[in-house]
Parts: sequence; structure tokens; C-alpha cells
Amino acid sequence: MKLGASLSQRQTQKLVMTQDLRQSIELLSLSTLELSDKIQNELLENPLLDEVGVDEKSKMPELFSFDEVKRLEKLNHEKSTDVNWQDSYSIEGPRTYDSEASDRNQKYIESSTRGETLEEHLLNQLRLIKLTKLEFEIGEVLISMIDEKGFITDDLSLVAKEMGYSEAKLRRVLQVINELDPIGIGAKDMQETLLIQARILYPDNFLLHQLVGEFLSDLEKVDYKKIAKNLKITEEEILSLARLIKKLEPYPATTYQGRKIDYVVADVVVKEVGNEFNIFINDEWLPKLTIQEEYKELLSQKLPPKEKEYFQTKYSSAQWLIRSIQQRRQTLQRVVSCIIDFQVDFFRGGIGFIKPLTLKEVAEKLNLHESTISRITTNKYIQTTWGIFELKWFFSSGVKSAEGGKESSKKIHELIRNLVKEEDENNPLSDQDIVELMEKKGIEIARRTVAKYRKVLRILPSNERKRMSSLKG
Repeated sequence: MKLGASLSQRQTQKLVMTQDLRQSIELLSLSTLELSDKIQNELLENPLLDEVGVDEKSKMPELFSFDEVKRLEKLNHEKSTDVNWQDSYSIEGPRTYDSEASDRNQKYIESSTRGETLEEHLLNQLRLIKLTKLEFEIGEVLISMIDEKGFITDDLSLVAKEMGYSEAKLRRVLQVINELDPIGIGAKDMQETLLIQARILYPDNFLLHQLVGEFLSDLEKVDYKKIAKNLKITEEEILSLARLIKKLEPYPATTYQGRKIDYVVADVVVKEVGNEFNIFINDEWLPKLTIQEEYKELLSQKLPPKEKEYFQTKYSSAQWLIRSIQQRRQTLQRVVSCIIDFQVDFFRGGIGFIKPLTLKEVAEKLNLHESTISRITTNKYIQTTWGIFELKWFFSSGVKSAEGGKESSKKIHELIRNLVKEEDENNPLSDQDIVELMEKKGIEIARRTVAKYRKVLRILPSNERKRMSSLKG
């Protein structure tokens, strides 16, 4: 067979990811707060976009019943071909943008008291101690190296070399920091911080110091026989010492209340009114976007090629942003409505009625791709009668029930947690005991599955729970 190079034409179809399409996909996975930042950045970068604000403010949030959701979806689909809809978009629909509410929320945020940081707390204490200027400067550097748990994991010999001081000088200053509040701050690891706390709080208890310094790993394994043999004390004495260790703080930075707090803002609020669920998309405080008229008029005029290309690009980008925000809202509304359809028992009865659900089931019902469902439920939170949950939380695997159906793994987690919570501390439930109790509730589950779920819930085995119960007091 003769081989050779040749030219030929072939027609194929493929999906090209344009910048506008990437933007549309990106918006799906953004939370409401992240979307707000995105809109503000676009308002700064795109001169054709404008924020419309009015004096009159909307009084009521926008609520949707099941029937209204279907009606509005059809209505919005019909409006999608309207030119005016493309040029101007309000997240509140026909309602006005509540600029006063936005300003008021910002005022609350700015006026809230800012707590003293851990670094400031330590530096303020260090200023009250009689130190030389050089020692205080070393103290500032060491405090800045403390991580979120309260440890300094860097090699002090390397730090001393970089600063040009002796390691002994650094360790003297570090010893001062270790004795500040919270005690044990700046240690290299958990064992060292516990040892520092034990020596300061119980200076005469040398057995405690030895237990923390030499046998902490054995204590974690609950190997009391080995400890008793080495320290030549009884297991009852070890239990007494363990109670003291339990009062110490393994991560000293976590006890400081001035640390940063992460807030969660619900993207969707669901309320039951009568026998129906109302869906409120919590984005009424976002601005209404429009394309400035003067720039649209410029596009119809004769302009230099470069300017014409620039304005056309920005105009197209603005239109895509407006359409993408509307699409994101509609998709979120449809997905939440579908989740309510699947999990209606949960919304009425609580966690005990959660059902197994997959992305594929929601995608098939809405005729969307699984990746779209995954993106729209990412970083989104929903407020219900039973608390605030991440949308991803509603998707879980299933476990067979005696009736032949399936029970959600989330429900199994809750059942195991409650069984352990209500057990007799002196006679805790084994994994096999939990399996048998589950069978009485009509749930078939293997012992290894119980062990796996118990580890997910961070519940100790029955023998260790029995040991730990003796430490309470």
C-alpha cells in the first residue's frame, strides 16, 4: 500500500467554549455574595453597564408557590426573546432595586465591632513585660509566625540564622510568649503545648509532666497497662491524671474569641404556607443592571474600526452578563423546586425523613446536564424550618430498608448519632448492637457500614467510649 501526504476537507461539529459561555457557566457556581462581587467588578470594568437605583423600595420579598414556579418559568421563557429584557434586567423582576436596604446592610457590617486579633492580644501583653527593644522585636517576629492552631512549626535555628541572632536568645523570648494568655501559645506541637500548660497550672505534679512528656501517644491509644508499668502507678491514678489533661487545651489559639468568624448567608429561603412551599431567592439586594443608552447610540454611528470593535465587545459582554444572571436565577429556582418535590417529607418532618437523592435524578427531571445541577448547588445555602443547609447536603446515597426501598445515608447518620447519644455510658453500644437496633427500625445495614459511618461522625468505638466515660467528672 502506497503512503503519502495529501490535503482534504472535512466537516465536523464541536462545541467551542467562548469567553461568554465560560462566564455563563462560572456564574452558576457563585454564591449570592460572590455574585455581588462579580457584578461590582463588571460595573467597574465595563463602561456600557450601569446600575439603576430608585427612591421607592420594595416592601415584600418575592415568593413562589409550586404553581407559580411553573407559570413564571413559562412567562420568563416567553420574555426571553424580548429585546428590552436583554437590555435591562432586574433580579427582582418588575420590582424596584432596594438601594436603601443595601446601604443599611453595609452600614450594619461597617458599624459592627471588630474584635482584637490574637496577634494584637499577644503583642499588648508583651508590651507590659520588661523586655529590651531587641527582645520585643524578636517577640513580634515570633508572634507573627503563630498559625491558626497556636503553634510555631518553623525551624527556630533557621529563623535565628535569618535574623542574625543566636537561637538561645530566640528561645528565651519564646519562653516568655509561651506563658502569655492563652497559655502554651507558640509551642511547636500539641504535646509541647500540653506540657507547658501542665507545668504552669500544676507545677508540683511531676507524674503529670512525665505522662504528657513521655506517654501521651500511649494515653491516646488508651494503653493504660503500659503506662502503669513504666510509671509504677495504678490505672486509677492514670485515670485521675487523664482527667487533668482533659482540662488542658491542645490547640491554644482556638480558645481565643477574637478570631475571625465566617458567616453564611442563605441564598434561598423556603417557607411553608398552608400546604404549599414558598421559594424566596435571597438576592433582592443585588443591583439592577442596564446598558447605558448613550453608548448604544454610539454603536449606530460611524466610528473608527478599533473603537467600534471595543464598544461591540463590551456591548456583547454586558448582554451576556445580564442574560447569564437571569439564567442563573431561573435555574436555581427550578432546582430548588425540584429538590422540594423529591424531599417534601424532609421539609415537613425534618432530618428523620430525608430520602436518598442523586444529581442524575434531578437532572433527568429538569432535562438538564448533571454538571449544571452540580454547579448550581455549589456554594449555595438554603434556609428551612429545620435550619440552614448546603444544597449539596440534600444529595446522598441510599441504604436498603426492610420494605425494599432505600433510606438516605444522612438519615442513618442521624439515627446512629442519636443512638450513641442516648446509650448507657457504662455499657455503650457496639457496632453489632447498632446493626440490630437498625433492623428493628426496618433498616438493613452491615456492621462494616456502621463502623464507616461512625468514623465519619467521629464517634469512638464502644470500648474507647467506655474508657472515655470514666474520664468525665
